[in-house]
Amino acid sequence: MGSPNRVAAWVPARLRDTGGFALAMAVFALVLLAAVVAGGYFSASQEYQIGRSMKSLTASFYAGEAGIFDVLDGWDPAVYNWIAPAETVTFGPVTFEGGGSYIGKVVRVGSAADSAKRYFYIEAVGRPPGPNLGERRQAAVARARFPTFCCDAAVKVHGDVTLLPANDPKVIGSNDDPPGAWSSAACALYPEDSLPGVRYGSSTDIDEVDGIAGWPSAVVLDPSITRQNIFNFGELNYDSLIAYADLTFDVGVGNTMSFSGSRPSVTADGKCNRDDPDNWGAPENPSHPCFNYFPIIHVTGNLRLVGAGSAQGILLVGGSVDNDSDARFSGPFDFYGIILTKDDLEMDGPGNLYGAAFVAEDVELSNVKPRIQYSRCAVMRAQRLSSLTRPRLLSQRAWVGLF
Repeated sequence: MGSPNRVAAWVPARLRDTGGFALAMAVFALVLLAAVVAGGYFSASQEYQIGRSMKSLTASFYAGEAGIFDVLDGWDPAVYNWIAPAETVTFGPVTFEGGGSYIGKVVRVGSAADSAKRYFYIEAVGRPPGPNLGERRQAAVARARFPTFCCDAAVKVHGDVTLLPANDPKVIGSNDDPPGAWSSAACALYPEDSLPGVRYGSSTDIDEVDGIAGWPSAVVLDPSITRQNIFNFGELNYDSLIAYADLTFDVGVGNTMSFSGSRPSVTADGKCNRDDPDNWGAPENPSHPCFNYFPIIHVTGNLRLVGAGSAQGILLVGGSVDNDSDARFSGPFDFYGIILTKDDLEMDGPGNLYGAAFVAEDVELSNVKPRIQYSRCAVMRAQRLSSLTRPRLLSQRAWVGLF
């Protein structure tokens, strides 16, 4: 039996002729996929670089901003307040604990005639952690005011004045520079002037006028003095001085704080440590970094200055509504500057106040040679080198980003 004939199946030519088509499609798909992956990688890389740059620039911005505010908060009047117009003082570099740093400069602008207020251009360049990551430069303009509230007498008092014994002057309005460390160089900026020893109100009784000296007279009656206005100084008053306080001791009304003398300290970089509550300046050591530090000190209760110590600054004794806080010198304690007390000022030892005092109640000096000696140098240094002159940013358009 013969074999059946086999007939080949007919297939259209377009289906038979497929050589290389699948391979080409596969290659094309791979190329397309690679392009998508490369594009995604490029886009992600760009996003990363943009994010990294923004993070770097943001860190630089905040570093520069911190630099400007650090200068304002740590303003050293002895360094910046006396620079001449167009003179520049640089600061930094300062590095933060977490990285980043800043450098900058302070330039006084304006004219030398601007004595009551001075303008300063403060520029800081902030840099982020790490090398070559960009920097931001910022600047601000601030104004420092030079308010003067003291004095028209060595002692301005609303209450009584008692001087025992009165065989030598205990309150002296004739100007004299403090002895020792207060050389002519420290006081050369402040021309001498002399004042009455005591300026008093209508209700004041002075038991021994012979214990007072001054010019053009030892004492001056001022009927305008009252307990309510003795601390009013035009744009300043007792409460506004409290707002400027560098050191506050909240001992409470009726309680007493004793202080045996300033213990000036320095920071790790050798600058005066203004955050130390025991640092009330270094009035007897002109080579110390704190010789030009005159803190505003506020004690809410009574204050006893004891021992053979010393201190300087503007001393506020009593709270804003407290009328029962007094200041008392016990022993050979010397204070350089201005004392304002809401109650009495007592000195019962051989201590000295070089400067001036405002007393809402009574003044009593007794025993062995206590003395209040008016010193224009002391009162002016206490004001001009205090936080009263710390500059504030201008209220409008004080800040600018440079690049």
